[in-house]
Amino acid sequence: MAIVNGVRLHYLQAGKGPVVLLLHGWANTSYAWHHVIPMLSSRYTVIAPDLRGMGDSSRPLTGYDRETVARDMLELLDQLGVKNALVVGHDLGAHVGFELAARHPGRVTKLVMLDCVVPGIPPWDQLTKDSRLWHWSFYNVPDLPEALIQGKERTYFSWFIRNFAVNIEAVDADMDAVVKAYSEPGAVRGGLGMFRTIAADAKRNATWLESNKLELPVLALGGSMGVGPILLQQMEAAGKQVRGGVIQNCGHWLATECPQTLVEQMTKFFSEETSR
Repeated sequence: MAIVNGVRLHYLQAGKGPVVLLLHGWANTSYAWHHVIPMLSSRYTVIAPDLRGMGDSSRPLTGYDRETVARDMLELLDQLGVKNALVVGHDLGAHVGFELAARHPGRVTKLVMLDCVVPGIPPWDQLTKDSRLWHWSFYNVPDLPEALIQGKERTYFSWFIRNFAVNIEAVDADMDAVVKAYSEPGAVRGGLGMFRTIAADAKRNATWLESNKLELPVLALGGSMGVGPILLQQMEAAGKQVRGGVIQNCGHWLATECPQTLVEQMTKFFSEETSR
């Protein structure tokens, strides 16, 4: 546990070597990386926090904008004596990774973005009309999602996670951990906090992109049944050293559904010499 930026963060740490910061997303906690961490920790120091509002971290009523959540991560790295890190983000965690790389590039050596849609980055306006993102609007209704999900966490999360998955057996194996985490008092509200700042975060990213681009190396990967090539398209609009593509036969939950392939692609990317 660490007290940073006014919140208590729970985090996992393992291994030795260059630091890899793993940032999970919605309907997950740091447990989402439990297949990935053992494979990475033989060569890297892996740090996997629960983002504010989720897992065993505290659940404040405010502070879910990407700027504040990124500050949580920076202060955690400061406490751990880490000057810079390889940053990997999935889903909402990728939004935080983008924030770190865009506004604090000296702290990020390389960035991995996993199966997400980044607010404010083209073709954002088109993506907001995609019916697959129905839940973003639902989660922005005050109080109602919490009221409907509470007491039915297994029903809701089982349907939601399976709906975005290919490897059903893999995601079902982790379902107990998800249900337990989001059945705690305030957990659903905390998890939805970052959805409720998306509009403001999109405006901020769009303004940043008017005169900036990411200089650092970026790897953007989507699942074939997740966002597919959309994330790579967005990151090519936002960065100068971008590569990536689509992991076949995989849904949204890359670290759960296809961890071996994911780690192979990440470690290859980490080990490559770059111009930076």
